[in-house]
Amino acid sequence: MQIEKIKASHVPELPVQETVALASQDISGKVAIDPAKSPLVMIHGLFGARQNYSSVGRQLSAKTHRQTIGVDMRNHGASSHVLPHDYTHMANDTIRFLESIGKEVVLAGHSMGAKVSMLVALQRPELVQKLIVIDNAPEASSLDSRFTSDLVAMCQVEQELHSHNMTQASLLKDVNRIMTAYEPDALVRMFLASNLKRPTKKAGHGAKAQFRVPVTNFVKHDVLDKMGEWPSELVKDRVFSRPVLVMRGLKSNFVRDKHLLSDFPAYFPNFRTVDFDCGH
Repeated sequence: MQIEKIKASHVPELPVQETVALASQDISGKVAIDPAKSPLVMIHGLFGARQNYSSVGRQLSAKTHRQTIGVDMRNHGASSHVLPHDYTHMANDTIRFLESIGKEVVLAGHSMGAKVSMLVALQRPELVQKLIVIDNAPEASSLDSRFTSDLVAMCQVEQELHSHNMTQASLLKDVNRIMTAYEPDALVRMFLASNLKRPTKKAGHGAKAQFRVPVTNFVKHDVLDKMGEWPSELVKDRVFSRPVLVMRGLKSNFVRDKHLLSDFPAYFPNFRTVDFDCGH
């Protein structure tokens, strides 16, 4: 099934909201936190959620005695489903969240979250002590077709969930079967399926499982196109001079040598890169 065949016109429209209060969670675990150290705030990528960082958050806090906080972007995890879903609004949401913390943070973001983090640091450098950019660049670039396949897979899952009576016992098995036609990587399928929200008993008989991401609305509003953008006009002539760590996956095409030679130096004069033998 191609994305053009997803029937998106029937889905209820999402409300428009300039900023939302982001859902967050302390993922430090049971460790003594040094109050003199800035908290580490972690922002997930597209289709992700703060729960993705639960394990790594505990490990980082154990090693650094720094508080680690996971945040859900709008339309992800437990945060509100609203329009628009673009980098300008996600950055504003994040700025509002960081202001509520009341002190500088170490800000880390992966993929979509990396672009959000860069925009926040460039617009409000006083909020960010250090920046960690995980496999994305400050440049407009179309997303890989795999993201389209994954979005279609999730839409197809929801469509079949609403048209067939899948039992709770077989739900994940059925979801994996449907997704296999679109996403060959079992780990990615598991990641996508982690977004599935099972109906509670309070929801009543006939309630269906659905994704925590409004996937059909994402199709309706061409969100994948927006996720390839970089709002350069928003940060024209802006520079973040504090330390920046760029973590690059060598088997990924998100951060290329040209980005390290021109794009990163233009915005982040105090950056360094660490390469990893991995994908995105």
